[in-house]
Amino acid sequence: MEEQEVWSERPLSLEDLFAGSSLLTVAFLATALYVIMLSIMRKQDKEVVGYRFLFSAGCADVLLLFNYGVWPALTILFKSELIPKSLRHWQQLYLDWAWFSMVSHYSVVSWSRWMAIRRPLAFRNQPRRTSYTLCGLCYLLALVVVLSTHFQPWYVTFYYEPSSYGMLAENFPLYLSGGQSAMFLACHCTAILPPIVFYTWSIALLYSRKKPKLLVHVAQNNIESRLLLPCLINVVTFVIGQVVITVGTGEGKWAGYTVMLLFAANSAMNPLLLLICSKSIRQQVLDALEKNSCYRNEANSAMESCVTSEKPTRRYLFLTLPSSTPPSTAL
Repeated sequence: MEEQEVWSERPLSLEDLFAGSSLLTVAFLATALYVIMLSIMRKQDKEVVGYRFLFSAGCADVLLLFNYGVWPALTILFKSELIPKSLRHWQQLYLDWAWFSMVSHYSVVSWSRWMAIRRPLAFRNQPRRTSYTLCGLCYLLALVVVLSTHFQPWYVTFYYEPSSYGMLAENFPLYLSGGQSAMFLACHCTAILPPIVFYTWSIALLYSRKKPKLLVHVAQNNIESRLLLPCLINVVTFVIGQVVITVGTGEGKWAGYTVMLLFAANSAMNPLLLLICSKSIRQQVLDALEKNSCYRNEANSAMESCVTSEKPTRRYLFLTLPSSTPPSTAL
């Protein structure tokens, strides 16, 4: 505790600036890209049903980018927890709700990929209300899990500790032995099983439906099928990240920083994977950026023309003085 108080009284060091600015950079860049992609998917979710589920999952990822990118970065740069200790429990409740909302989407998104391949006509005709109701159940289920566990005597609250560059537990031995750690492990394993089943089944359907040559041609022209790869990679990165965190990242402040960075990077990778793997989304993002650039250039041109037209015109008034003829003198 004394070391934390001494650290908070010191000016920001290069390590503090690097840790805070790097988390902010990852969060802001990924969020900006996500906002563009979410707006595109929301406008086209009538034609591409899969966009509805990715839109909902993207909203959960944006929350996590703030929770594990922006928030810890601000605590480091301001050298403050930013909230009073009395609100730690409610902060943890919100953080767990956002986390389990994202984890719940893995099953729903994998089911949507399986439906798009197994029953494409039925999936294509799925009403928007049905799709978004399924997505809303992810957030509702996460809330039920959080409310049923947070008020148990064995639950341990985590909080942002600026000097550790991450989060600390109020009672870490109780977290390991009281059942909370086992609960998180069970929830994560349960959430990973459906995606494994659905993605394996989807890949098997793709390779058994047609010949490989025709399959490649169909997959390249089917937006729904091409969304399978980024979703699959996303689950794999999530599993790798959980294994790394479970095995351990070491001790000290850089261990806390690594955990925060892994959590933020897990959400930051999703828009990048969609850009890389989906030609349709990539083209639409480029078109949106180009259109925005054109609008900005037109606005600048209009502003310049207005400024030019409003420039005052200098007018010069020349006065012609009458020439006086000298009186003639009589000789």
